[in-house]
Amino acid sequence: MLVDDTVTLPIQINGKRRGEIDVPADMPKDEVEKLALATQAVQKALDGGHAEKGHRCTGRIVNVVV
Repeated sequence: MLVDDTVTLPIQINGKRRGEIDVPADMPKDEVEKLALATQAVQKALDGGHAEKGHRCTGRIVNVVV
């Protein structure tokens, strides 16, 4: 009863927090990455391009380096 079904993960772009997403606790990391990259804050930072240095999902935070 005390286990959370959802987790709130902050999204960090170039070291600055730009947003957060709520995902199910058991969602695979690759799905979390896809969802994070589809958010409006990340799309605005990427400006129609793609993450040059990559992105990483640690289970506690999603880091995107442009």
